[in-house]
Amino acid sequence: MIFEIKAVVVGAMLAFASYQDLKTREIDDWVWIVGGAAGAALTLLEAATVDGYPYVLAAFSVAITAALAFGVYYLGLYGGADAKALLAIAVAFPFSPVSQLSPFFPLTVLGNSLLLSILLVPACLVINLAWRLAGKAFFDGISASRARKAAAILTGFRVSPSAAKKVHFNLMEVPDGSGGATLKLFSRVTDEDEVKHIDEGRQYVWVTPAIPMIVFFLAGYLIALDGWDLIFWIVSAIL
Repeated sequence: MIFEIKAVVVGAMLAFASYQDLKTREIDDWVWIVGGAAGAALTLLEAATVDGYPYVLAAFSVAITAALAFGVYYLGLYGGADAKALLAIAVAFPFSPVSQLSPFFPLTVLGNSLLLSILLVPACLVINLAWRLAGKAFFDGISASRARKAAAILTGFRVSPSAAKKVHFNLMEVPDGSGGATLKLFSRVTDEDEVKHIDEGRQYVWVTPAIPMIVFFLAGYLIALDGWDLIFWIVSAIL
C-alpha cells in the first residue's frame, strides 16, 4: 500500500509540474516541498515498518542523486526545478521498487528521461525532410560550417519570427556582425529566459524546441515504474 501511495504522490507531483512548466515556464517551489515531504514521510514510514530495510543503500542513493542533480544544475545543463524534481523522486524512491531495474531508482528515471529527450532528434529530422521536399531553403543568410549545418538539421528547424517569439523555442541564430547570422548549436537553460533578438525582416529563423525536462522526467518515471531501464536495456541488447 505504501508503494502505491508513493507512486501516485510522485506521479501527481511530476504531472502538475509538467503542466505548470509548459504553461508558464515556472514551477512553484511548493510543488517540490509538498511532494518531496510526502514522499520522504512515506519512505520513513516504510523504513519503520519493513524488516531489513536497506538504510545504507537508501541514504547513499539520496546522496549520490543530490550530488548529481545539483552538480548538473550548476553546470547550467538543466534548471533548478529539474534538480529539485530528481531529489524529490530520490527521497520517495531511494531504491528501485522493481527488481529488474538498477538499485538506484532516481538514476534510472534520469537515464530514461535523457534517452526519451533524444527522440527530438528524429522528430527534427522528419520536419526538415518535409521542409526540403517542399522546396524551401535551409540556410539562406546563414554562415556556418557543414558540420554545424548538419547538426542544426538534427536539433532544430525553421519557423517564422512571430512563431519564434510566441512559442517556447531557443533561438539558434546569432548575428555575425556583418548583417548575416551564424548558428548556435547548444543552449544553456538560462538562455530560455533571455530576450530573443530576431530580425523581423527574415522570413524564417532557426530554432530548437525548448520542451521542459520535467516532461521527460514524468515519462521516464512512468516507464521506470513499469519496469523499464532504457539504458540497461540498450546496453544488454548491444552486448
